[in-house]
Parts: sequence; structure tokens; C-alpha cells
Amino acid sequence: MPNGRLRHLVALVLAALVTVATPIAARADDGDDSRSDVRAELSCSAGSTVRLRVRTRDDDRLRVDLDVRTPRRGTTWSVVMIHERRLVFRSRSRTGGSSGSFSLRRTLPDWPGRDTVTVRANGPRGETCRASATVDGD
Repeated sequence: MPNGRLRHLVALVLAALVTVATPIAARADDGDDSRSDVRAELSCSAGSTVRLRVRTRDDDRLRVDLDVRTPRRGTTWSVVMIHERRLVFRSRSRTGGSSGSFSLRRTLPDWPGRDTVTVRANGPRGETCRASATVDGD
């Protein structure tokens, strides 16, 4: 295969991977232009799902909600939260209840401009969940 065709094929494969790996985010408009609400929901590597919601608040803070749903109850997950390339939260959470899920809520500073929050949760048997959301600033 000539080099030009190989490069074109590699570019197509990379574009397809980026499209599949990019979370679908929705912006909710509540009629107030000063607030943003971004949600991302995607599947993890072994059948679980992760939901990330980042909302701006009037007090220059971000409210971050994370929900991880898995079919296995009683498993321990390691969670890391990054805000603008800085580690802001690290913990271990255990799934519980009848749903086999856990939720976390954090409040972070809302810096000028866009804010990106990325969460990674590692579960049993190497399962990995990753979600990212970017909210517009003032």
C-alpha cells in the first residue's frame, strides 16, 4: 500500500476513534444566561456507565455530580477528579444499595473562561470509566 493511502487510512481510523470516544454532552438552558449546565454520559470498559454533570452557580462555584452505575454491588472504586489539569479530589467509593451504584458531589471554584472537569473511576478487574465536561465561563 503506498504511503499516501496508508496515511489516509490511519487518519480515517483516528477520526472514527475520536468520534466514538468523545462523550455526548448536552447543554441545558434554563433561561438564565449566567448559568451553564453540561452533562456527559457514557459506557465504561466493562458494562458500567458513568454520568458527569457540571453546573455553574451564581456564587462563582461549579457543582460537579458524578454517578457510576455498575451491575456489581459491594465493589470498591478509586475516583480521581481533575479541574483544569489539577488534581482536586481523590477517594475510594463502594457501590451499595440495590442499584450497585455510587454518587459523588463536589464544589469547585469557577475560574474565568471555560472550565474543564475530568473524572476517572477505576473499578474491579481493571474496569475504567472516564468522563469530561467543559462549561463556558463569564
